[in-house]
Amino acid sequence: MLRDRIALICVCLSLLAGCVAPETIQQDVAGDPPIQLTFQAPTLDRTEDNGAVFDLKQQLEQGPILMLWIGAGCSGCHDWTDLIRTNMDEGAFNGSNITMVSVHRWAQFETTDDVQTTFAGDTNSTSYSPWTVVVPQLDTPTYHFETGLDTGFPIYEAYNNPGTPTLHLIDQNGALAWQSKTYWANQTMLDEALAFFD
Repeated sequence: MLRDRIALICVCLSLLAGCVAPETIQQDVAGDPPIQLTFQAPTLDRTEDNGAVFDLKQQLEQGPILMLWIGAGCSGCHDWTDLIRTNMDEGAFNGSNITMVSVHRWAQFETTDDVQTTFAGDTNSTSYSPWTVVVPQLDTPTYHFETGLDTGFPIYEAYNNPGTPTLHLIDQNGALAWQSKTYWANQTMLDEALAFFD
């Protein structure tokens, strides 16, 4: 009788093992993603997006990129978007070769329509993004910046599963040069990012 109970407990525990930890994507890749990355992913395909597909390496030829990881339901993302747009309107990006790009972070929870409604709607909305908005999928691959070979890491994992909002400043070699540290928009932090390559 005791042996049957122990067997039943072992079976129950083995069935629950996957339910008590966050789900992770299994990789056949050992180690960490390379420091210098690139990727290609669809955009919202508006005039502001400069085409239906965003190519990081091609865009970096113009200069560094300030990349804002966003979610449609993320209040901090709306706050950062509003601050960045206000700074653009006031000329803070003038004379800088930094390009602004937003990248949707939560493909597993939100649809492209959610992102479109939140960040590409009314130009008077506080969340309207007058720059490229990229909408990758969970399995969007990343590539070695120099060789173009697949890293084996999908986009979110390659960028260390950033929370939202997170600002990344990507240098012209595809490497992360700077990262934000606050949830709510912060003018001092934005100024630091824009002055990073001065």
